[in-house]
Amino acid sequence: MVSNSNINNVKTKTIGEIFSKDPKIICRNVDVFYGEKQAIKDVSIDIASREIISFIGPSGCGKSTFLRCLNRMNDTIDTCKVKGSISLDKEDIYDEKIDVVTLRAKIGMVFQKPNPFPKSIYENVAYGPKIHGLSSSKEELDFIVENSLKDSGLWEEVKDRLQSPGTGLSGGQQQRLCIARAIAVSPEIILMDEPCSALDPIATAKIEELINQLGKNYSIVIVTHSMQQAARISQRTAYFHLGELIEVGETKKIFTMPKDKQTEAYISGRIG
Repeated sequence: MVSNSNINNVKTKTIGEIFSKDPKIICRNVDVFYGEKQAIKDVSIDIASREIISFIGPSGCGKSTFLRCLNRMNDTIDTCKVKGSISLDKEDIYDEKIDVVTLRAKIGMVFQKPNPFPKSIYENVAYGPKIHGLSSSKEELDFIVENSLKDSGLWEEVKDRLQSPGTGLSGGQQQRLCIARAIAVSPEIILMDEPCSALDPIATAKIEELINQLGKNYSIVIVTHSMQQAARISQRTAYFHLGELIEVGETKKIFTMPKDKQTEAYISGRIG
């Protein structure tokens, strides 16, 4: 359970642009344990409104673990324990009064492998609005589904087969369907855990174009193994290594003038 420590108390070293002028999420001194093993060590970072921020680092460095802290997905792991402070709009997301279902509607997630429900394309997108009571009529639900599919760049490709199975789409289309499903409940933040790793270059380019468009309306946090992808789509980049946040800053600066030697070694390919 996350403690109610002062969100402005950062006891870590200065590692770059931790703070934001317009923070949506504020994380302070976050530790994550799986049993006795510590996976995240004293991470502090702000995530701004309507920014795209990438988490990069070697495999197993903790970037996905930290991402899952932001909408309490780690709650599903019995041995996982989170310490520190994580707040959304200055409200502690680990407070006992927080409804986790509502939280995950505000902070949607798109996973590495596309995971459409075994339902029609229409029902995949309509599912969230239905369970959250976001529509009072079939017309309203149709409107939400259409606009979510348009915002995900999929409408023109599927508008004539909405009752076809979502699992029948191509890999890239399935991932855009999952994005449509996430945005159908009007989230404020979208978390993406290597959303393009299972896709071909053409599908990846479409997802990246979509992320750039969505970044105008949502905060987007993306874990990516591709430094080129981080450079293309994000305003800020955070580098993780062995569970620690080593450096965070403007993406261009991280890739051209990193402050930390570990960041420079990773960017240059000397470690990975």
